[in-house]
Amino acid sequence: MQEVDIPLTVHRVIADGGRRSSISSVTFSATGSDILDEETAEPAELERTLGLWSGMAIVVGTIIGSGIFSTPSLILAAVGSVGMSMVVWVLGAVVSVCACVAYMELGTMLPRSGGEKEYLQAAFPRPRALLPFVFCLSSLAVGSPSGLAADSAVTGTYFMYAATGRSVEHSEWAQRAIGVAVALFCTLMHGFFVRAAIRLQSVLTVVKVLLLVLIVTVGFGVGIKRGTRGFGDAFAGTSTHPSAYVSALFKVFFAYSGYTALNYSIDELRNPVRNLPRAALGGLLITATLYVLSNAAYFVVLDEAAVRNASTAVAGVFFTEAFGALWGQRVVPLLIGLATLGNVMCGMFSASRVLFEAAREGYLPWSRVLGSISRFQSPLVALAVSCTLTIVYIVTPPAGEAYAFLIDIGGYPVWLFYGLAVVGLLIMRRSHRDLVRPFRAWHVANGVTIATAVFMCVVPFVKPESDDGEIPYWAAPLAALAFILLSCVLWYVQVVIRRGPERSHYAHK
Repeated sequence: MQEVDIPLTVHRVIADGGRRSSISSVTFSATGSDILDEETAEPAELERTLGLWSGMAIVVGTIIGSGIFSTPSLILAAVGSVGMSMVVWVLGAVVSVCACVAYMELGTMLPRSGGEKEYLQAAFPRPRALLPFVFCLSSLAVGSPSGLAADSAVTGTYFMYAATGRSVEHSEWAQRAIGVAVALFCTLMHGFFVRAAIRLQSVLTVVKVLLLVLIVTVGFGVGIKRGTRGFGDAFAGTSTHPSAYVSALFKVFFAYSGYTALNYSIDELRNPVRNLPRAALGGLLITATLYVLSNAAYFVVLDEAAVRNASTAVAGVFFTEAFGALWGQRVVPLLIGLATLGNVMCGMFSASRVLFEAAREGYLPWSRVLGSISRFQSPLVALAVSCTLTIVYIVTPPAGEAYAFLIDIGGYPVWLFYGLAVVGLLIMRRSHRDLVRPFRAWHVANGVTIATAVFMCVVPFVKPESDDGEIPYWAAPLAALAFILLSCVLWYVQVVIRRGPERSHYAHK
């Protein structure tokens, strides 16, 4: 089928002397690779290489990562029972769909790469660029690299599992070394082999989906043959403390995160007004269905104690129980390691695009270098910085509780800015009535997203029933909040004193 070029108007937020912001129009061909500014007619450097299916592959590939293979035991330990663990996974799916719907309106209304950076800049123009600046720094320095580090470390866990045949008692530094190698590999692929990296992401996405389908199939097969093992008294031992559910929800939302991936790289998506909603919501619904069924399969094959004791290798223990030592301890853990490697590839792709756009807006020092495009049609310097920050998060957390800590510290700013972005969406419905909205989010979806964001940002500071871990319960949210406050100081230096946005790439267009 021949594609037809569809003219599309994109609205970009432009700062005007620090006093107000306006929305300017940029016209481009929906299927072509050129974006043309009405005044300068300069082509954009990044090509539109993503279609509907490759975009959906990015969404599915970004969502399906270490979470579904590693967090079920942590979630079970937090909420106390199998039944409540399943409820939390379903609740996470519902909330994620609501947030995804809100981001579909934002992305089709302001279809430019950068995600929350663009939305916050349009909705909250004063103080000048404060919220988009703080979002960019928090995402670049906390949210993205901590999540990538967690996925990289789990990749090392499963590769070690495949090499040794043991789900636990690995050398933690060996796992971290593999995680560093994974981060470097993904950076090199995206930096020098752009189209090959996208094809590899698609292949690894297929591997991940097939693994989840296999988990679900095995679970149903075992359930028919011998009945369930983990659903005896499903809600016995359920926790009643709110902090337990915040801990569990951080991990569930970490597993579901990725449905906004295309919002950060929408400049590379062909016909974004049509393809963004289809790819984002379609990818999330496919993944959510597989996640809920996979968790049910875990508890069909394994009893509650086995899931608790599996730590971050629950999928490996599941396959060992189902298929025996060879497949369960060698072959399948290798495939899971490749699957989580694919998640790091997708995450590195999105993180580098946020850094690239932040540099071009003048939010970062050395913006011309960080916002440059290499001859390989990739933001190579932005990729290198994202990789470096990821490696720092891989090697610096203390041993033992590093994985859970990385999830918690990264989840706090994510939900803070999710909530602010959706509040901004409601504000723009009044302040920017003239903007074209090809899709309009439901009121209930906006309300659920904002309420969840408030819950996730407040309750982490409530003391849990037991706090006997090596890392205090308040350490992750306090560290994230401290960096957000530090970002406000850095905003004053970079935006107010140095006037970075006025000397940015976009200011000269």
